[in-house]
Amino acid sequence: MQIHFVDKADFQICGYSIETSLGESGKDVAALYNDYFNTEKAMLIDSVAKTKAADYYGLMWYLESHERYRYLVGKETVNLSVIPAEAELKKIPAALYAVASFDKDFDGVKAWTDFFFEAIPEAGYAPDYAHGFFFEYYPDGVNGNYELWTPVVKADVEK
Repeated sequence: MQIHFVDKADFQICGYSIETSLGESGKDVAALYNDYFNTEKAMLIDSVAKTKAADYYGLMWYLESHERYRYLVGKETVNLSVIPAEAELKKIPAALYAVASFDKDFDGVKAWTDFFFEAIPEAGYAPDYAHGFFFEYYPDGVNGNYELWTPVVKADVEK
């Protein structure tokens, strides 16, 4: 797996989320995407999106115990004073990210596992858990190829 590093400025994502765990994520995330694209939610988020492109984010952040996490499907937005009903707005701090690209048919759990526990450490970095946000980026829509983005720190200065 090839990875590269990107300094990304702070940004925000608006969308809808669910709480899940690794064991439940397949069905939970599928239900979230089904609800998002089969109701008016996608249109509501499109109305506040930074661009009208087909790109989407799958944003994740751990809850207190790290056994459960929240997964949000949404789009990058500009500064918002009002968000759509029941939506969430997450402000993502600037960070150095490790990024890897995957074919749409590559298993997402395997991609995250290999990326997190092999590729990033082999490059001399560690995930920056203090940052708190990790995401999937779908530049051509949720049925296309995808990228994994993880904030990182040099392994010898892990937070």
